[in-house]
Amino acid sequence: MKRDLRPTIYGALDQIFAVAYAITVWRVIPNRLASASLHLWALPVLAQTMALGTLSVWVPRARRHGWWVAIVSGSLMLLMTVLLIIRVLVSAAFLAGTYGAFGKAAASTAMIGVAVVVEVVALLPVFQIKYLMTRAGRRAFGR
Repeated sequence: MKRDLRPTIYGALDQIFAVAYAITVWRVIPNRLASASLHLWALPVLAQTMALGTLSVWVPRARRHGWWVAIVSGSLMLLMTVLLIIRVLVSAAFLAGTYGAFGKAAASTAMIGVAVVVEVVALLPVFQIKYLMTRAGRRAFGR
């Protein structure tokens, strides 16, 4: 029987994104606000957890639990993405309302940031959860 390679591909992508998120949060967008910092650091942690859950397909005794870990951490990643988008939109509304024309320009830049967040953060967990919920995904994990 031929083994499905998609869990390995998704696990590798999760690992790559976890490292990229961690470097980005650490070097590019450090934050002194504790809640924002915690929110941003949740992204690489959840991506790493998704990677561990997905790559558990290679450990026969851990497959069933790994499927749940990948589903729950992917769902939490989507929740964090929605909350991150809300934070950016609230900031954009504040800028537009407080600083006039300059704030509106900054708010439009924040909207571009929302589009980037959707593409860079939300798409991988969406596609991965979709795969895990299909018959092929459940079969790969022994469900």
